[in-house]
Amino acid sequence: MLKTFVLVLIAAVIGGTGHVMLSKGMKTVGDLTEAPSSMLGGMVGRAVSNPWLLLGVALQATFFFLYLTLLSRAHVSQVLPMTAIDYIVVALLAQLLLAETVTPTRWAGIGFIVVGVFLVSRT
Repeated sequence: MLKTFVLVLIAAVIGGTGHVMLSKGMKTVGDLTEAPSSMLGGMVGRAVSNPWLLLGVALQATFFFLYLTLLSRAHVSQVLPMTAIDYIVVALLAQLLLAETVTPTRWAGIGFIVVGVFLVSRT
């Protein structure tokens, strides 16, 4: 079980970092949903060549393969909730790298998630 939990922690850090890198990259590309259709091609071109997005995709792919490894070791009903630990990683990195404000209420919600992860990991 300890090895599984260590793999979950590694996967959560990699996955959470990937989420933040994807967000950082898309902030430089712009809002695709609000862009006029004449600008979409250029925006997509900037997206697929953006180093933050490429790093985010690579990290997400790594997370996916770690997740598959975890599913070969443990029950999905245990592994999936445990990967929610990445909410901590995302909140911390969003503050540091994206200058996002994480409110006390949001931290409380993340705390409840961590308690839930603990409860799931104990079964």
